[in-house]
Amino acid sequence: ACDACHALVHDGPGGWHTRVAPAGSEYPGRTEWIPPPHIDPEQRPRVNHRHHLGDLLSAALAHYRARRETELREHRRRWMREPSGDANGDAP
Repeated sequence: ACDACHALVHDGPGGWHTRVAPAGSEYPGRTEWIPPPHIDPEQRPRVNHRHHLGDLLSAALAHYRARRETELREHRRRWMREPSGDANGDAP
């Protein structure tokens, strides 16, 4: 993290806390940033992806490919069910 972000980590009011994400979490071993209650009352940990853009790109591509495959399967299913026309394109 940058110097400005490091300055946000402190024990006083409004300070952020950090911890290492545990094994079994979405990003094990990465630094989790825990916001102060005035930013997030539930203080849910977050991971800064700024220096790990490849992870985000991989996840986005996997999501896109899965969605595209679902769309292609649906298209093929509809296409196989529709009656085919004769050579002129007319339906039987």
